[in-house]
Amino acid sequence: MNAHEIVAIATRFLVDTPQAESPWIDVNEAARRARCGVKLLYREIRAGRLQAARVGGRRELRLRAEWIDAWLSAQTTVR
Repeated sequence: MNAHEIVAIATRFLVDTPQAESPWIDVNEAARRARCGVKLLYREIRAGRLQAARVGGRRELRLRAEWIDAWLSAQTTVR
């Protein structure tokens, strides 16, 4: 077995192995989930109306899907 075959087998193993899905999403994924702009999410986080966790750099934030859902529910109005 040569090096290329070993790499091919290892790659197939890594690709086919199911990865545990993380409950954390980045701001872009959160904006897609909420169907709003990223700037709105940053503004809501800064105002304290939306929960987020800061990881690393200045604008590296992670959110949980349930936090987005709770924020959306709090923003709904009954007409």
